[in-house]
Amino acid sequence: MTTEAKDHRDTWQPPPRPEWVQRVNEEGYCMNISGVVPLDSKSLREAAIRSTGLSNFGVDDWREPFEVLVKAMDEEADLNLMGRIRTRSEILNSLEARLQIEETYRQHPEIDDQKVAQPIIIVGQGRSGTSFLQNVLSMNPDNGSLLTWEIMFPCPPPETATYKTDPRIEKSHRMIDQWNRVTPTITAIHEFGGALPMEDCQMMAMNFTAPSWFGSLGQTPSYDAYMATCDMEPAMRYHQRVLKLLQWKNPRKNWVLKDPMHLDRLGLMHKFYPDACFVWPHRDPVKALASTISIIGHVQWGRCDHPFKGGSFEYVVDPFLSAGRFNAVIDRLEAGEVPPAQFHNLLYKDLVGDTMTVIDRMYAHFSIPLSDYGRAAMVKYLADNPREARPAHKVQAGTDAATLRAREAYKRYQDYFNIPNE
Repeated sequence: MTTEAKDHRDTWQPPPRPEWVQRVNEEGYCMNISGVVPLDSKSLREAAIRSTGLSNFGVDDWREPFEVLVKAMDEEADLNLMGRIRTRSEILNSLEARLQIEETYRQHPEIDDQKVAQPIIIVGQGRSGTSFLQNVLSMNPDNGSLLTWEIMFPCPPPETATYKTDPRIEKSHRMIDQWNRVTPTITAIHEFGGALPMEDCQMMAMNFTAPSWFGSLGQTPSYDAYMATCDMEPAMRYHQRVLKLLQWKNPRKNWVLKDPMHLDRLGLMHKFYPDACFVWPHRDPVKALASTISIIGHVQWGRCDHPFKGGSFEYVVDPFLSAGRFNAVIDRLEAGEVPPAQFHNLLYKDLVGDTMTVIDRMYAHFSIPLSDYGRAAMVKYLADNPREARPAHKVQAGTDAATLRAREAYKRYQDYFNIPNE
């Protein structure tokens, strides 16, 4: 690889695969894997209907993005055998969950009367401390995050009495931990677990309007292009529908939600959650970019032999497209689209350096009471889960040329929020 590479993707190198994964994929090279593991809309719908015994998918706004997605997965994603099996399984899980949610609403229409009050919504660039912040905040008993198990298996709706002992926790853990088993080096980059918080994108996958989730299941540039112009209001309506169901029998004073893509839809988020509290952690965007490329490479390598070939995640991994998204948010903030009292900025270096002071300031900014027991629970989590307990994530920083190009792209963003270089 030439030292003049001007894109961080050019210098990313995949880790060795576990022997058992390599052997599975090698067997697939001599099969018609698209016939063995179909990714067409008809077979997926029929399989979900058979497995649940249900047939009502609800309003039809999910169908067009679903059709675009599965066609792209089948024709563009270049999935190997392990990747194709995993991706079909996860799409089926989203369809089955959707069917069960609609059936639960049919039996209990009163769920729609639930109110989602003052959610804390974490936005911003991936690898900037968003997961860390969500994990800490979720330890406060007054808060509620979307846990992996309740997104994978939302029905019957979780109940307070069994929320921490539900057998679906272990079932979902076995499924999500497959990400770690297939690509063990990913554990140093991001934690996956049945009882851990997950991004909203996995929930929005049930409405098939989640490019960041499905981009992790396969490289689908035509789906990304479709989603770039898609009306997201139905997606936000479904987002709220699922939150209402999940809090019905397990109330949360404040949801703590996270999805970097919410940054692009602040206006809609504010429309559906007019008292929302938006939190934007800021980190050196060039360092965060390199780390983001690392995790995307690992995720795609778990399903495909040619990461970064398909053009997915361009809006994240291309520094000029990524910076353009941040600059657009700056324009919206300056235009007053979100009231300043509902938006809070913080620096990554402060978050990891003095976490509880940063959290105290955040609560004060939003005028949300922080109980003594809530604060104590977060302090205990920090003591019990030091970052050094996990394997170190070694980021491939890219060439000087790539760094200079990215630094140029992010200049306005860094200057506006006074973000230091790392």
